[in-house]
Amino acid sequence: MDKTEGTTPLCDEYGNHHTLADELARGGQGVVFRTKDADLAIKQPLNPQGEPDTSSDLRHRFQNIRLLPLPPRIPLSLPLAILRDQPGYVMRLLNDMTPFSVFDLDGKTKKDLEEQQLILPGWLADVPDKDLALRLVHYARTGSTRRRLLALSECAAILARLHCSGMVYGDISSNNAFLGAQSNDVWLIDADNLRFEMTSGGISVYTPAYGAPEVVRGTDTSRPRSDCWAFAVMAFKTLALCHPFIGKTVLEPEEDDSGWDSEPEVDGQTADLDEQAYAGYLPFIDDTQDDSNAGVGGLPRELVATAGLRRLFQETFGAGRLQPHRRPTMAFWALELKKTLDRSLHCDVCTMSYLFDEHTECPYCQAPRPPFACARTSRGEIVIPATARHFALPHRLFHPFSFEHNETQAYEVDLDFTARTARPVRGTPAFPDSLTFTFEAGVQ
Repeated sequence: MDKTEGTTPLCDEYGNHHTLADELARGGQGVVFRTKDADLAIKQPLNPQGEPDTSSDLRHRFQNIRLLPLPPRIPLSLPLAILRDQPGYVMRLLNDMTPFSVFDLDGKTKKDLEEQQLILPGWLADVPDKDLALRLVHYARTGSTRRRLLALSECAAILARLHCSGMVYGDISSNNAFLGAQSNDVWLIDADNLRFEMTSGGISVYTPAYGAPEVVRGTDTSRPRSDCWAFAVMAFKTLALCHPFIGKTVLEPEEDDSGWDSEPEVDGQTADLDEQAYAGYLPFIDDTQDDSNAGVGGLPRELVATAGLRRLFQETFGAGRLQPHRRPTMAFWALELKKTLDRSLHCDVCTMSYLFDEHTECPYCQAPRPPFACARTSRGEIVIPATARHFALPHRLFHPFSFEHNETQAYEVDLDFTARTARPVRGTPAFPDSLTFTFEAGVQ
């Protein structure tokens, strides 16, 4: 039974009543509920004890947010109305949207899989670590790498547009980014902390495990570069199934290291190993110069990220750990994630995905690589599976990369893999001369 069932409807400042439905996401600052209205949600702030924070001055905060010069048509869920008798506000949220945390195998989902007495598919039957096997089952069921790349690239584009307007989002996490269940729509919610970048002062809020080192340590406030850090953490966790700083130092501590009272080298603050990792005191698990905290789990990075994407992780978590100005901006992330998406191929046997030009067989189930076509222009390439008869070629393949329009259809192609031909769909414009197609036969 849903714990919100039978609760008293909440009234907003305009007299509208809202009945809570299921809980969508919960974080350090508040909790988000879907309402009986399919396209509305309610956010309620929480105090440190996890109770509704009645001391929050939401009206003043939201009036300031409404005055910000936000980019037009940006998919950001802003406050629509403040609640009258309880702390909180009403915001828009499309009916089928779920948080990025759906990509994580949480305790409830894992328990559900175990209770189903799931028979593992053949490609996972011999995996000795059953926990890893369940995580891979969930990874495949939630769209594998392709779905994650699409979600992350759209999120990066939204953040890039905010940063270009001089604003800081402030609290990136998998509970604040939402993806349409049956669509490619991505929205950011929880705009409470949205503000202009400040040289000093301002509120800095972060979700544990996502905060940039300088914000966690209190040596600087939230800035676009701290947004870039939090996004990179989310992207790494979502794609590789591990945190970028939880390595062998944390998971396999030395016997003489008690963990809870060890001292960071920088400022002497006492912290346990997890907190040291989250605060940037430990090296990146894939650091090319220091393997003292090397990764001990997760998916091989070569399976889920191109060389360009791996360089962004290295620059953010390597040099950018202690030098925030070295972190790549969100523009680079949006572009490189889309490039990686365009090169990924879906495996019909195990439903995982992989980079088409680096494997002649599926690296997960060893099924031969299926036939596919590749559309190329001077701006990039996109792999097209042989199962597609009609395929939409996006704006980014023909024009400079646009944060807002890169997914917009530019042309639609009719493919004949037997005749190895590609023609514009009837009624659509002719292809430009720069566009070429190659057809690759499946590997026997």
